[in-house]
Amino acid sequence: MGRSLAELALAVSERSKRWPIACWYWGDAILVDGLLAVDDAGIAPARDHVVTLLGRWLDTVPPDYHDVLAPGAAISRLVSEGALPGIALERFLAAVDRLPPLFDDTPVLEPHLPRLRFGVCIDAVYHLPSALAAAGIQIGDGLLTRRAIRMAGQTMERLRCRGGFAQWYDVAQDRNNGVPWSRGVGWALLGLLDTLSLVDVASDAADLSALATEILQDLEATQRPDGNWGPVLGRPDLEVETSVAAFFLAAAHHPQAAGIALAPDSLAAAEAAVRRAITSDGIYQGVSADVLPEWDPSSYAKFAVEPSPWGQGAALRALAAVASAHHRRPPAT
Repeated sequence: MGRSLAELALAVSERSKRWPIACWYWGDAILVDGLLAVDDAGIAPARDHVVTLLGRWLDTVPPDYHDVLAPGAAISRLVSEGALPGIALERFLAAVDRLPPLFDDTPVLEPHLPRLRFGVCIDAVYHLPSALAAAGIQIGDGLLTRRAIRMAGQTMERLRCRGGFAQWYDVAQDRNNGVPWSRGVGWALLGLLDTLSLVDVASDAADLSALATEILQDLEATQRPDGNWGPVLGRPDLEVETSVAAFFLAAAHHPQAAGIALAPDSLAAAEAAVRRAITSDGIYQGVSADVLPEWDPSSYAKFAVEPSPWGQGAALRALAAVASAHHRRPPAT
């Protein structure tokens, strides 16, 4: 008999707590979000660890550009609950304000790194719009919420390419790299849904809702029989990248996706894929390692895999979403 959701979540959560996160990097935000999600779902205690981690960052790490990669939505929530001081949210927002604008409401997230200083990565759609929307609610600033909506829409518009959405848009070339990167689509999908949960969809974010529906249905249409996806959408010849199944499962069970019709077989296959990818000691295996933007499409076809905060976080969010969906489901009559 397979492990229960609670057993899986506890294994992944406990293993994830061993990452000594201090300075923020891409993907760290979803690990924090995932830990809070399994705690909220009542399947793995993790909130105290998150509060300690964020407190250590606040007390011991000097402010710098990397603060913009912090889990802003989680920080806003914990400040509102009194678990973190208000200075934590102020520090995050100050980091955003320091960034030079790339276009309109979207900043360059890492202007100090030569390779990344003229563009925006699809990963940013996961953590930054939802963070600004949550901060806007916390401090009562509607401008932040509207900026969050515009940022998500503007970024995705520039990343749209044949077959999906690219990893990278570069303002120097005024184009994206044209690679429909599956993991990036997973990042963006969850970020759009999280942002939608914080705004008035009917009046403010209908375009984001339509975009999330489009992505979720496109992922369902490109899913492989084993429940997984390759690293590039539309390339069934490539090997499996397991984190996309976790992103898809978390998104499909997201409250903001409740009105999107998806085949039960697709969800069951994705859940089975996520379960298979979790090792006995709680590692979510088969996730691609750090992927820096490239202009050569062939560089995405082959990838290294390694344990990572973003792999762990995606798995935790998927497990929490399934558990929460079970709680929401009315009993059979």
